[in-house]
Amino acid sequence: MIVFRVNLVLADGLKPGAVLVEKGIITAVDETPELSAAFPPAWNKNNDASLIDGGGLYLSPGFIDIHNHGRLGCDSLDGTAKSIETIARHQAEHGVTGFLAGTSSAPWEKYLNALGFLADYCKAEAEKEKSETAKGARCLGIYSEGNFFSMEKRGAHNPQYLKSALTEEDLETLLKAAGPALKIVALSPELPGALEWISRLCGKGIVVTAAHTNANYEEALAGIKAGISLVTHTFNGMRSLSHQEPGILGAALDDDRVVCELIADGIHLAPVILSLVYKLKGLDRIVLISDSVPANGLPDGHYEYEGRTVIVSDGAVRLENGTLAGSTLSLNKAVRNMVRLGGASLCHAVLAASLNPARILGLENRKGSIAPGKEADLVIFDENIDIKKVFIHGECLPFVSSGDK
Repeated sequence: MIVFRVNLVLADGLKPGAVLVEKGIITAVDETPELSAAFPPAWNKNNDASLIDGGGLYLSPGFIDIHNHGRLGCDSLDGTAKSIETIARHQAEHGVTGFLAGTSSAPWEKYLNALGFLADYCKAEAEKEKSETAKGARCLGIYSEGNFFSMEKRGAHNPQYLKSALTEEDLETLLKAAGPALKIVALSPELPGALEWISRLCGKGIVVTAAHTNANYEEALAGIKAGISLVTHTFNGMRSLSHQEPGILGAALDDDRVVCELIADGIHLAPVILSLVYKLKGLDRIVLISDSVPANGLPDGHYEYEGRTVIVSDGAVRLENGTLAGSTLSLNKAVRNMVRLGGASLCHAVLAASLNPARILGLENRKGSIAPGKEADLVIFDENIDIKKVFIHGECLPFVSSGDK
């Protein structure tokens, strides 16, 4: 396959050019001086390549949504292949080629059962990744966001399901249920037993993220020293920043070991906060996420979500008391907002939705950028970041333009 007459979205800038894909892998990238240039003739010497004319639009690496709970009424906790496949399809329509299935606080047995199902699903997904054409974004693993949080900063998480301490028994049960599919575990570092959990999880190559936490600066720093390398939806669900008690935010924003998730929907964070975090952390240490909930893609109204009623209105998702409860954001719109509200360049916004999450997952040698040897997970979009074509492992998915759905 040859994709030509496109603006390549590269980490170091926009460059007109073309891309050659063979057997699902990018084998050559040509940066041509003129968009009118077609492609190097040598690439199609046998006249057997599939030719994709990008029409002067943008070609970027596929987005990777590491923090997503559901869409179109489907929840990662449902425990059905149909739900994950629906989520995967809707994600792909918005430029996402890989995502993590995110959990939320739930009764412990239900939580474990859901992890077990997702572990089996991810194993099957990995086995068929290169042998079957994708029907949607690939599920790359599990993001555990639930049960291990402080009561004070629980946000929309149901308090009756929260653990007051993190025990060795619960950790072993969690690891057994999720297996190698477990990629990220969110927890509050100030909880009893948290430092032991962080050390154990990091020792197994699992990313630990600080979330829904009331940690003071010393507690946060202890968690980072133990291995925390990510902060879940930065500023949301955590102790506020104070000039005298900087807390988790002071530690995360100051420490280069920590990457900050951002929900760039214009609701969770004011534009100036997007801009400030971008300037403080730099282009390599921010990750755009959706934190999408099952109500994403559904009409405004009232919905039941893990035993709680959520109200969707004008894109915002809230509990009846007004607490934010996830989002209806998609990553193509997050990229757009990071440019228009956060002041990032298009290339840097795409980096935060592609290569940076790939690095978090240890997949940067396979995914996240347009370069020879990388998997051909690619998207074509227009000036509005509306998705026109999606390629997963070199296969074009028959999806329509995303618009603002």
